[in-house]
Amino acid sequence: MKSDRLLNALTQPELGQLLDALFTVLSPELQEKAIAQIPENTQQAVRQILLPSSVPESTDPKSTEEASATQIVSLAKQAQIWSELWQEWDDIVSEALEESGKYILQEVHWEPPYFDATTFSEDLERVAAQMRSLLQTAFEHEFTPNQGFVPVLLEAESAISEGLEDWMELTDGLYLENHLTDCLLQWEWFVAQAQERNAFQFAHHIRECELQFQEIELDSDTLFNFFTQLSEADQQCILTGLTTEREAAFWKHILSDTNSHWHQLYLHLVEQYAPDRYLDNLRTTIPQQWENGLPIIKALLAEQNYSESLTVIQETIHSRLKSHRAQANWAPEATLLIATSGFYYEGEQISAGQLLRYYQQTAQGLNQTDRAHALEIQQIAMAQWADWSAMFKAFAETPLAEPARQALFTSWRDLVDRRTKPQTWREYGRAKPVDSWWVPWLIDSVADSQKGAPWFQQQMTQWLTHLPAKQQQLGENYDLLRLLTKDLTDIRNNGKSEYPQFYQVVIYPQDRLTENDQSRQDYLKQHAAADLLEQVINYWKTHLQNFVPKPEAAAKSDYTNHVRWMVALKELSPQNYEMLLAEWRDVHQRRSNLWKAMKQAGLS
Repeated sequence: MKSDRLLNALTQPELGQLLDALFTVLSPELQEKAIAQIPENTQQAVRQILLPSSVPESTDPKSTEEASATQIVSLAKQAQIWSELWQEWDDIVSEALEESGKYILQEVHWEPPYFDATTFSEDLERVAAQMRSLLQTAFEHEFTPNQGFVPVLLEAESAISEGLEDWMELTDGLYLENHLTDCLLQWEWFVAQAQERNAFQFAHHIRECELQFQEIELDSDTLFNFFTQLSEADQQCILTGLTTEREAAFWKHILSDTNSHWHQLYLHLVEQYAPDRYLDNLRTTIPQQWENGLPIIKALLAEQNYSESLTVIQETIHSRLKSHRAQANWAPEATLLIATSGFYYEGEQISAGQLLRYYQQTAQGLNQTDRAHALEIQQIAMAQWADWSAMFKAFAETPLAEPARQALFTSWRDLVDRRTKPQTWREYGRAKPVDSWWVPWLIDSVADSQKGAPWFQQQMTQWLTHLPAKQQQLGENYDLLRLLTKDLTDIRNNGKSEYPQFYQVVIYPQDRLTENDQSRQDYLKQHAAADLLEQVINYWKTHLQNFVPKPEAAAKSDYTNHVRWMVALKELSPQNYEMLLAEWRDVHQRRSNLWKAMKQAGLS
């Protein structure tokens, strides 16, 4: 045929030029006569290309563009693209089976290689993204291949698992991303509709597919969104089926798992189509997810059912404490909830604050006035424990029985103690602990008017006077002294030390910000003696030479850290530096790398 000869003889641009020339010289009648000779679906595509005005108008530019892009591609071309995409899929899977292929990675030579499941999934996702617009046409016209995504994924999973070396595992599994999960679900939905299966039978089938996979997991958000975008009739069908089968072995475990997308879907459907059962279903999940108690408590408070509200509050708090291995017997008058195990994430802390507000409303409804006041303190601490002035004000102004006030104050002070004290490790394990130190003293001096600034200053003088001269003997006091030095420097010079090398080497490296830095420094400024920074610096000047790392403990003759400390010592205490330098010259004269590093730093 002439067309075959032209295809073999000309490039694509040359064929394009030829077609442009032919359609230029042909009259509309002859063009139409020529188009009529080709298959009907191809005729439609050609006419839409030649006559773009025939594309239906739309007020949405995006929809017009998408419609045009779909309509001007012939059925045969779409089938060709479909086939090419599956060939690309096969190439990716084949590459995954290569012993030294793209997906076998080795970070460093002494570590074993591993299968890069993330990149593999991303490459499949890229192909699936291009398949999505073709899915319905491919299914309806039975494009080749047409077996769907489940069997090819099972085949790929099996081939990859069996092809890996015995010592190489798919430790992190194969997570399907959005496009590929959606392709799988859409295809199986087309099959279900063709076989006249209802929406619950389809959901059951998808769950069966998940169970067939050993390493592959569908994207939870995509699955949830797919089902919730079905028609209301289909969603209600699924709800009816899940409700009927929820105690069956096939569904029971997955529907009771609060982390499962099936559980989330079921609760969503119950809330949408059977709201009278929603809270009952949610209550069973409190032991797994304590936040689920909040909407139940809210509903009970709206009904003024304070007795039942208290029961659910206790269930919710018990779940929270148990999940964080905290003491389960908690009372609002005895200890701060935030101090029991900590709420380090903003969302969880907000939820805990809401729970305390509900608890206070419940206590007021039950005429438990003292408990309601304790819960007022609890809420302030949950939101503002790091704001010392807010906490002092709360303890001073909230009507509270003295035993409860003292218990909650102690709980707060201990919380500040834990959150502020540097947690560091020394050469032989955790540093020797210190039970009493300057931050709790500062809090006590503010809270107790009989103590005040004079008592705090006396405590600080005694502490500094009795500090040991060597780091090993200091234990935690070493880091508490560093924190004090940092705070006093921030107060006096906005963090700019008169001894920058000393500050950089000794004070700064293990420094960490804490939530109550500003409050602590504000009160320290008010209560500390005017010369406290000088007292602290004098300690460092007197004893810093004892903290300089020993050259004999250097690893692999690396003296970088030793030299940095010597620079700091020379800056802070030149006389002690000269004494230590003379000692090193006598004891370590043969350590050539030490003296080379000293010389490079300008020390000798």
